[in-house]
Amino acid sequence: MSRFRVILTSIRNTFHKRGYHIGRYLIYTFISAARASANAALDADIQHLAPYAMNKYVSIFSLLAMTILSGSLAAKQPGFPGEIVALGDDTATIILNEPSDEVNKGDWIAIYKIVDGLELEIARGEASDFVDGTIISEIDSEKLEVGLKAIALPRAPVHECDELASIPGDTYALVAEGVEKENLDVPAAIEACKAALEEYPYESRFHAQLGRALELDGKPASAVLAYEQALKLNPFYPIALHRLASIRYYGPEELRDYEVARKRFQLASELGHKDAMQIYGSMCRDGQGGDRDFNSAAKWFQAAAENGFAYAQNALGECYEFGWGVEQDIGKALLWYRSSTELDFTVAMYNLGRVFDGGIGVVRNDEVAFKWYGKAAAKGNANALYSLGLFYKRGRGTEPHFENAFESFTLAAQQGHAGAMREIASIYYNGEGVKKDYDLAAIWYEKAANIGDADSQYSLGMMLEKGHGLERSRSQAIRWYRHAAQQGHNSSQKRLLALKANW
Repeated sequence: MSRFRVILTSIRNTFHKRGYHIGRYLIYTFISAARASANAALDADIQHLAPYAMNKYVSIFSLLAMTILSGSLAAKQPGFPGEIVALGDDTATIILNEPSDEVNKGDWIAIYKIVDGLELEIARGEASDFVDGTIISEIDSEKLEVGLKAIALPRAPVHECDELASIPGDTYALVAEGVEKENLDVPAAIEACKAALEEYPYESRFHAQLGRALELDGKPASAVLAYEQALKLNPFYPIALHRLASIRYYGPEELRDYEVARKRFQLASELGHKDAMQIYGSMCRDGQGGDRDFNSAAKWFQAAAENGFAYAQNALGECYEFGWGVEQDIGKALLWYRSSTELDFTVAMYNLGRVFDGGIGVVRNDEVAFKWYGKAAAKGNANALYSLGLFYKRGRGTEPHFENAFESFTLAAQQGHAGAMREIASIYYNGEGVKKDYDLAAIWYEKAANIGDADSQYSLGMMLEKGHGLERSRSQAIRWYRHAAQQGHNSSQKRLLALKANW
């Protein structure tokens, strides 16, 4: 037997005899470390086993450690085993195999089921009552059944880590209020969390609190590892799911993984984490990390909107306006848009302006549209600034006012709004309220053309073809006509035909 197999057998036997919660933590730590350093750690006498594991992106250490887990820890999890004897509405009654005075109200109750030969945790709740070996657990009982294995997992008591690093919004926290990030003493919090984990390595909340402190210390990869450790110990931990998903979605490019983020946001949403709901809804709507799913998007926007999230209320309004996952209903769209504006959400103000501007399911009303465009523009919304500029230029809902129009277009253009750049170019090209200036017109048309505006690409092509403000160039004109034509711009396609050029 190789040295590696002797060590492995010794570790496994140790876990059969003592300290199962410590063993579980060490195995998971072992897995994580092994994955990170497999190339350095693979010893010559197990090197021949590595290829088939590595081909599946699993190190030989991970493979063998999981064998330990399935062979011993599945049968001897930390805590106090029992089974479900009765189910109620969001409750389960559990009788322990052996009575214990170490189980308390608030301890975790983990439920396990055999799935494809593997024993998996499928639900987790809290002990709400405990008398003489019988536990009443508050838990989602819909998918449970009598006879399933249950384990009572004692929770660590309040620790300095909780006082210094408790996460706001953590439903599993043991202190009344979390520590806001601006009040967090990061070095002290990290030290306290590490000390807590030395004493209670199996406590998921300490891993999560360490993860948040590491995030604020500018170490997102280390935070990911801490959150993943928390989720290995408690797969149904909402705040850890949400914060891990947030790094995978918003974090540094090298850590982004939309597929992982979507799955984590989904489970966090299903567990009632309100902040996750609108992000998961957006990912479903936009097809990020998976297929586009308007039904799920509308469902989770609705849930978040009803909890007072302005972004979700606006997004739900868009679902009703366009019929995404719900029956089209402009009345409900307007209701949710208006509700979102009352929470000061700028995009909803713009959307109200757009609906009345276009008469979308309502009687067109320039005055109402102008009012809402103005509110959104005052908060810097680029689309609203552009639309407000058009209203001032054309005298819709207000008296014509060139200076206000030009100012609105300029503010929108400074934010990269192509339509506003095109309007400024047109003003200079035609000499509307200013002296005609082909040079400035060309500059603004080119800015808009470079970010894909087909109308500006066509206009720039015309200027190049005619030599207005630019040196005449048939080839450059054709290049810009072609860019626009490939976007379906009809006038550009006609010019290319006239110039006997294809697109």
